[in-house]
Amino acid sequence: MAAAAPRIHERIGLLRLDGRTAEVAEARAAVLRLRLPPGQRSFTADAAANLPRADADPERTPFAVVRRGVPVGFGIIDRRVAPRIATGDPAGSVMLRAFYVAPEWQGQGIGRTACGALGPLVRAIAPDVGEVLVAVAESNRAALRAYRAGGFTPTDRRLLPPDAAPQLVLRRPVA
Repeated sequence: MAAAAPRIHERIGLLRLDGRTAEVAEARAAVLRLRLPPGQRSFTADAAANLPRADADPERTPFAVVRRGVPVGFGIIDRRVAPRIATGDPAGSVMLRAFYVAPEWQGQGIGRTACGALGPLVRAIAPDVGEVLVAVAESNRAALRAYRAGGFTPTDRRLLPPDAAPQLVLRRPVA
């Protein structure tokens, strides 16, 4: 009898991109090649725009979403949380920013699985925080589904940025 195929969550990892190893250098180069499709560019910018900003800010830690050793997505853990977004003490929260999975990998549960795997990454970056927050455009239904499936729940916060679509703030406890 053939062995069952491994479930996708067994093949997804999160790799910090602030290290100086050969693995990190290769992953950084790979995420810089990942592009968003035009329909998603209104929600975030790709790693080519966000990685240099994260590198320049000591409060931000970039990471790659890795599937079987291949970077397929990108995100940033930001230790600064604005009080208007925080669901409790801002010092007890981090923000997930610039998070996306490359279009050729979307629809396979990778985003959901990566969201579910945030705990160890966040603990390594900010050991004392209790939650991860994300602000997501209300019109970005695919992202809302992925975040909800990855353990994020709605808060009572809603952002109305002057230069972007209305956003819902979701939270996920750090396990």
